[in-house]
Amino acid sequence: MRYGRPMEIEDVPTPALVLNVDALERNLHRMADDCRAAGVALRPHTKTHKSPWVARRQLRLGAAGVCAAKVGEAEVLVQAGIEDVLITTDLVPSTMERVLELSGLARVTAVVDSVAMARELGARASRRGVELDVLLDLHVGQGRTGVEPGPAAVEVATAIAEAPGLRLAGLQAYEGHCQMVFDPEEQRRRAFAAYERIAAARREIEEAGLRVTWVTTAGTGSYRLAIEHGTATEVQPGSYVVMDSRYTRVRPPRFENALFVLSSVVSTNREGRAIVDAGWKTLSSDGGAPAVRDRADATYEFAGDEHGRVMGLGRVGEGDRVWLVPSHCDTTINLHDRYVLVGDDGRVQGSLPVAARGRSA
Repeated sequence: MRYGRPMEIEDVPTPALVLNVDALERNLHRMADDCRAAGVALRPHTKTHKSPWVARRQLRLGAAGVCAAKVGEAEVLVQAGIEDVLITTDLVPSTMERVLELSGLARVTAVVDSVAMARELGARASRRGVELDVLLDLHVGQGRTGVEPGPAAVEVATAIAEAPGLRLAGLQAYEGHCQMVFDPEEQRRRAFAAYERIAAARREIEEAGLRVTWVTTAGTGSYRLAIEHGTATEVQPGSYVVMDSRYTRVRPPRFENALFVLSSVVSTNREGRAIVDAGWKTLSSDGGAPAVRDRADATYEFAGDEHGRVMGLGRVGEGDRVWLVPSHCDTTINLHDRYVLVGDDGRVQGSLPVAARGRSA
């Protein structure tokens, strides 16, 4: 931001995506310290923050590399100088050439979950004279991508290992169905069941004569359980950097909210309700309504593309600011072009592009 004087938070046009960089820094250090103490590699997922600036800070704190959900996100990272990227979404022919192009600029690792895609990717890599690290994508309960443990997993792992141009680097097995389980004992039970599936698949693949030295799994809600179980060599949490109102319900709490949407009251004509200028275009709704910061007695409900209703604020006037905590950080961030950066003192420190926003292909 360039203005004739330092910008105050009261000057920020709303609605605005606000990132507290002091809270961000504390979250980055906590995760790095936890993984370092456990001797488990940290490969944070950038699909949350979508920012090479944040990724570089994670790498400086010891991350082994970073994850990207999509090839487009990986392109943004590599073009910004990030040198080790795991693309966690399975490749199809329409994305393979872009990944092979990237592999000439950085260490890029891909995942596949079928014999057909392993052979297709290997053929393309071989034609280019490229050797690409590939992880077998293993299904452990989420019901999304991944091959089932057992003979099918051994078959795909063998296809990767035998494909010209590919190296079988290990396993990816994301237990996404365990992230938002708010009962600690139930979450532990589900997560450990998933890790046992990973361990069994690893044994079966190694018994087939293949080496599996890299096992990557877990997210913000489960990384501590993956560390406890001991099967994972690496964890790939993403949301911990900024958190959201849902993740702060996962126990035990370890990280703090660093991400907010700053909104303004635009109308007080409805008794008991303040209408703010933040609606569906500003806050994602897939995780429900956002929370109102520091006001457990206040509630927000969506009122359209541009508006929201906030109840329980008491007496407010037009122009008053309302700080909202998104329910889902990843999808809310993807609605914005930039972050407004503030510190704990609330002073504006600048802005940061959401560089990989919309790079979903």
